[in-house]
Order: sequence, then C-alpha cells, then structure tokens
Amino acid sequence: MALEALYDAADDDSATGGPDMARGIYPVIGVVDESGARILGDDDVAPRVQTMLDARMVRPDGPQSGGRPGEDS
Repeated sequence: MALEALYDAADDDSATGGPDMARGIYPVIGVVDESGARILGDDDVAPRVQTMLDARMVRPDGPQSGGRPGEDS
C-alpha cells in the first residue's frame, strides 16, 4: 500500500520522486512487526516495486479497494 501511495504522489506532484527501476532508485521502506523495526534493503524493495509497476500496466489507476486491505473489487 505504501508503494502505491508513493507512486501516486510522484504522479501527482513533480517534486516527489517515484521509484526508478532504470537507475535503481527505490523508496526507503520501514517495517515494524513482532520481530521489531527494520528498513528493507533495495534487494527486498525492487521486486515489490516491479510487481506494483506490472500491476499498473494492467490497471493504471491502481487497485480499487472495496473490501479487505489488498483486495481488488
């Protein structure tokens, strides 16, 4: 969800940089779970960005929520 929001922000605001697969520029993503807090490395973020970009090729406006988080309607 965070990647979707960052992607949309970059699309709406030219001063906000989005992920750049060609240059290997990815957002810094932090995760907090039962193991504690950590920052994901580019090797974890890059495939998630690619998955999101692939999905945007099918649905350019992003997922349409209408139910549970992560579920398209």
